[in-house]
Amino acid sequence: MTLSKILNTDGGQAADFIPRDAVTGVWEMRPFANRVAEILAQHDGRLIAGILVVEIDRMPQLFRVHGQQALDQAMATLVKRLMPVCGANDLICRFAQTQFAIFLPGLDHAGKALFAASAIANSMVEPIIVEGQQLFVSAKIGVAVSPNDATDGPSLIRNACVALEQAVKSGTANYLHFTRAMRDDLKERLDLEDELRAAIRDNQLVLHYQPKVAIQGGEPVGGEALLRWRHPVRGMVPPGVFIPTAEETGLIVPIGEWVLRNAIKQIREWLDAGLPPIQIAVNVSERQFRWGHLPALIDVLLAESGIPPHLLQLEITETILPEDLEGALQQMRWIADRGVALALDDFGTGYSSLSYLRELPLDCLKVDRKFVMDMERDQSTRHIVEAIVAMAQAMDLKVVAEGIETPAQWEILKRLGVEEGQGYLFARPMPADGFAEFIRHAAKPV
Repeated sequence: MTLSKILNTDGGQAADFIPRDAVTGVWEMRPFANRVAEILAQHDGRLIAGILVVEIDRMPQLFRVHGQQALDQAMATLVKRLMPVCGANDLICRFAQTQFAIFLPGLDHAGKALFAASAIANSMVEPIIVEGQQLFVSAKIGVAVSPNDATDGPSLIRNACVALEQAVKSGTANYLHFTRAMRDDLKERLDLEDELRAAIRDNQLVLHYQPKVAIQGGEPVGGEALLRWRHPVRGMVPPGVFIPTAEETGLIVPIGEWVLRNAIKQIREWLDAGLPPIQIAVNVSERQFRWGHLPALIDVLLAESGIPPHLLQLEITETILPEDLEGALQQMRWIADRGVALALDDFGTGYSSLSYLRELPLDCLKVDRKFVMDMERDQSTRHIVEAIVAMAQAMDLKVVAEGIETPAQWEILKRLGVEEGQGYLFARPMPADGFAEFIRHAAKPV
């Protein structure tokens, strides 16, 4: 099939002039969408037809390394692989810089669209040559079929895009067929994002504080600031519901700044009210850390508040470290030089590597709650915690255990030499005034 001889579903010859992408020779996006809409309308929405939206991975990286010309060359090469998969009546378009869309009109049944998606995914197995080098790529494909998934062109294309997003998000599926549940999930996430933006604007976010105690004596020695969302309709929304959306959309950066600013402000207020000085930990997200301005922000907030820097502890996770270890080390050393404490959170659940652990300017390791939960009934887990404690002591690091819920867990941690802990056994997260009262009560002489 030649690109200049694309046939329409009526069997007649397409117009001599078809608006085509200058690089690949296939349809441009807007005329493609118009033609799909026309064909479906001609059949009153009863035509069995498929839309496949194909995303080619590694193309953004190719563009960043080699530029637009190399990207165009790759897409022109890949479109040739689509031709044997497509029939004479099928339409192909360059849907975006790194995407194609394919319209399959007049199918016998919906399963043929999935068969075509499988064939396209298989056609991407062999590497292509770009700038004289081999480049391995793969395709993620979203599939929607009329009339079951939609009866008009714009809706059919939109639903194929929804399926593509889910295929990309899955990490494993090469192609997915659109379902109503996908659209409902997307709508729910969009609604949540809008509500979260309103929450930032309308001051619906609040901080609760969970005490940390000395494992040996049980007296409070610090706390952790934990984000909560006081929704006007839903009530208190747990962070597990909205933090993934905040991370995905980038809202975690302004939210993270709000948390830091308000936690430091609260420390200042407690000091001014005569509360004993205790250290408050604040979680720092991966995206917030990679943002790059965290050290400067902390410098400003410490200067504004005038709190002793050691009363602030930043908790980071291991996922921050391996991709850009040198950049992470530079930021962490700058923060540590200011006197701010640093803790490695959820230790043992990520990339734990002694080769970089010894380079980090840490004050403590936090043992993940899963180890604490399992060590009571599983001897091998208890040995893991024991090894973490021994290693931390050898490196002059404090060990904090989280998620302590039973007296038996507390006794084991005492025997192992863990210094501090937190969990429901001692106290649940509470508003700032409740936390202050908890500390005052513990500080009173018996």
